[in-house]
Amino acid sequence: MYTHYPEELIEEIRISNDILSVVGEYVRLERKGKNYFGLCPFHNEKTPSFSVDPGKQLYYCFGCGKGGSVIQFVMDAENLDYIEAIKLLAEKARIQLPEGDNEEERTIAQKKQELLKINIEAARFFYEQLNEKRNSAPREYLSQRKVSGSIARKFGLGYSPEEWNALYNHLKKKGYGEDILLDSGLVLKGKNGGCYDRFRGRIIFPIFDLRGNVIGFGGRVLDKSTPKYMNSPETLVYNKRKNLYALNFAKNSGEKRIVVVEGYMDVISLFQFGIINTVASLGTALTESQGRLLKKYAEEIIISYDADTAGKAATMRGLDLLNDIGCNVKVLLIPKGKDPDEFVKKNGAQAFNKLIENALSLVEYKIKALKSTIDTNTTDGKINFLNKTADLLSKIDNNMEREMYIKKISKEYDISQESIYAEVLRRIKPRKGFKPMLVKPNNNRFKSEESNEKSTYHSIIDCERMLLCLLSIDNSLYKVIKDKVNVDEFENEKNKEMAKIIFKRFEDKKGIVPAELINLAGDESSSIFARLIQGECNFDDNIKAVMDIIKKMELYRLRNRQKEILQLLSSENLSAEDSEKLKLELKSVLLKMKSI
Repeated sequence: MYTHYPEELIEEIRISNDILSVVGEYVRLERKGKNYFGLCPFHNEKTPSFSVDPGKQLYYCFGCGKGGSVIQFVMDAENLDYIEAIKLLAEKARIQLPEGDNEEERTIAQKKQELLKINIEAARFFYEQLNEKRNSAPREYLSQRKVSGSIARKFGLGYSPEEWNALYNHLKKKGYGEDILLDSGLVLKGKNGGCYDRFRGRIIFPIFDLRGNVIGFGGRVLDKSTPKYMNSPETLVYNKRKNLYALNFAKNSGEKRIVVVEGYMDVISLFQFGIINTVASLGTALTESQGRLLKKYAEEIIISYDADTAGKAATMRGLDLLNDIGCNVKVLLIPKGKDPDEFVKKNGAQAFNKLIENALSLVEYKIKALKSTIDTNTTDGKINFLNKTADLLSKIDNNMEREMYIKKISKEYDISQESIYAEVLRRIKPRKGFKPMLVKPNNNRFKSEESNEKSTYHSIIDCERMLLCLLSIDNSLYKVIKDKVNVDEFENEKNKEMAKIIFKRFEDKKGIVPAELINLAGDESSSIFARLIQGECNFDDNIKAVMDIIKKMELYRLRNRQKEILQLLSSENLSAEDSEKLKLELKSVLLKMKSI
């Protein structure tokens, strides 16, 4: 359980953010009965298995098993920790959060604000330097790259002078201390103990977050010296794995697709030609956090990396990553190995938009990449190519999509569709995955015997969880079980902790709802409780179900005691008196087990 904010405040934030509205910002939902369904944002699927229950204020995916309240959803969708998710939802609901009661937390929050102020001041300084009369070289460079003045202003482009400590001195005059400037990443410590600027003699590209805060910088040299690009290090306000250059612009483009390129200049050139739905990854390898950001703002992601070896490798990694998290991903190939910046300047926006329309699907690109590395003019080469292609096709879940590619390859390589299909079929193995739960389970399953001790242990933990879930679904059950359940006897410590809190709430006449139970569970167990509430805990008779659960829990404890007694009786050092007492207890235990 999280205790950073009062429980009442967290509940107010949760209630103020309707799960249907929040999830609807990420997933296209369609009503089916009392619930809403859509394609899961957390895994790749063709058939909707992602469910939202507005009554219980929960979501659950029957495909990948993720589930929880609106708080867990925001954590998963935005790659946030619990506190960050609470802050985002509080902001959505316009609920004022108190400052942290922890001195360290307050210090970190204040430091973040100060770093953002430093970044703004640095951005202003760089922008002013670009427009200084004496700094004609960077303006000439941008002119040669055909970057207009209006675009330079839009992106806040600037220039860092060649001097060693121009920015450092400027920020010191503004009242910032050496320690915080070092923490900003804009300043480095020299061997002689003095400080100097990280960026010198470079065009500066400010990096903005989605709210428009300057969180970092990129710098490019004006000549052919190396390193060509230099970026801010990670700081308290800048994490390159969780941000994308120019997403603050692209998210408002109105387009259903986003083009991902490698460099700042690619983005700026495309933007200047009216193609504003473009972002750059801050480093060639896309991360899962960046992928989820892209998925939030676009239905289709198009990767357009450089045609060199590193670019191809990055493209392949990005394709697999985006596909794995459920994105519709394609690859834009630029003729003659040019980059987007070069191509759009030479051929214009219409030609680039045509490349976007003709972008290859994931499978098409992978097949094309295979073909470029294998000589298909020879028999051995053709067989090798077709075998590797069959490997690719076997991973396609959609039968119609797979059949389309089989027809295409059959025609191109004069191989029968039956032969290709046979090879694909041979490679398809049963997928291990989550099996959907029955909506109306049979209550009698609680009377079944477990095959071994380990499964019995896990069974009792599930029983404890189901008991708590049923209480959250039907608060009236508390009267039925309050004198029949001792929470101190719970096997699982987390379940025991939650049970004590829940029982105390009932004693205080507060009760509990499913979404509150999910929040108590925390992010590690939230999906398990969501699955139980959405599937296994839908009983025809809740009272009978609860009584069956209690019986099973008691039976488990009696069996445990039976094993302990038998072990004690096998001891050689046991006295006759103790042996007789244990035998009497064993008889009592067996009678109780028989009566259940």
